[in-house]
Amino acid sequence: MVDSDEGASGGESDDGRAGENPAYVDGVDGAGLVDASPNSLTLTPEQHERLKTRLHGDRLNEIQYSDRRYLVVGRGGDGGPGRRRRRVRDLLDDRRGATAFMLEDFGLSGDEIDLWAPAFEILCEQATHVVGVLGDFDGGHVWELGYLYHEQSRVRDALWLLKRAYESDERRRERYDNGMAAAHLAALERAAGDRVVHWRDGSDLRRAVGEIP
Repeated sequence: MVDSDEGASGGESDDGRAGENPAYVDGVDGAGLVDASPNSLTLTPEQHERLKTRLHGDRLNEIQYSDRRYLVVGRGGDGGPGRRRRRVRDLLDDRRGATAFMLEDFGLSGDEIDLWAPAFEILCEQATHVVGVLGDFDGGHVWELGYLYHEQSRVRDALWLLKRAYESDERRRERYDNGMAAAHLAALERAAGDRVVHWRDGSDLRRAVGEIP
């Protein structure tokens, strides 16, 4: 059907800063994810415990023991963009020996925005593929794109972009009219190279997903 165009333990000192080898969840090497520099992600002990509570259990174990691990990023919500992103996750998750996941799958709510950045880093570290589903720049995924661009140079090597193409320049400008996000996307597209796959509508999205190994 064609969619419409709608829109782990320890590792902290008493002051809440991470130690030399922070372990946020079992099996995840957190070294280098958080330090005490002004531009880093420094967690308080309470935030650390909340993060461990979210990123644990069977779901994380499934990710760690899968051959291919797809972190799917993009616009959320219940509308068309959110449905298409979930469809991409489901298509990838159906593959043999693979699992696909989103931050929302771990119960992170809008009230826990302070945990999104460290959770995003941890899940990026677990992923063999980071798949961005793009149809516009109207949503929180603009932050994720900027974060990937500024902080996650390693992830760029695992990045695949499913970018929606529009028939007219006017429509394209309308959907991608965000200067800062456009600059981030241009840099990501250059880094991804031939790992940018274009799609035109919901029926074409399955074909685009099939190009991701």
